[in-house]
Amino acid sequence: MKNRINLFHNTTWLKAIFFCLLMVYGADLYAQNTIQGVVIDSSGETIIGANVTVKGTTLGTLTDIDGKFTLNAAPTSGTLEVSYVGYIKQSIPISGKRMFQITLKEDTELLDEVVVVGYGVVKKPT
Repeated sequence: MKNRINLFHNTTWLKAIFFCLLMVYGADLYAQNTIQGVVIDSSGETIIGANVTVKGTTLGTLTDIDGKFTLNAAPTSGTLEVSYVGYIKQSIPISGKRMFQITLKEDTELLDEVVVVGYGVVKKPT
C-alpha cells in the first residue's frame, strides 16, 4: 500500500505525460489556424509577389518564389482577397478550408488604358 501512495505522491511522471500531450495537441491546434495555398495564372505559371489578405483584417502576406503563401492565426470563416498588378482581384470564401489553389485571370482592360506620349528632341553633343 505504501508504494501505491508514493506513486501518486510523486507527480513527475504525471507532469511528463501532460507535457507530451500538450506538445501533440498544441501542434494540432496550431495547424488548424493556418491557411496555405498557391497562386497561379491561367497558363499554370506561379505568380510571385501576389497580395493575399483576409478581408476586413490586417492579416495578409505575399506569395513566395513558388507562388505559395501561408497565413498563420487565420479565421475559419471570412474571405480571402488575392490581387496582383495586371490581374483581376479575386475574393474567395474561406468556409473552413485550409488549402487553396487560386487562379488569377489577366485584366485585359487595363491594357487599353495605357497611353505613351513623347515630346522633344535630344541633340547628341559633339
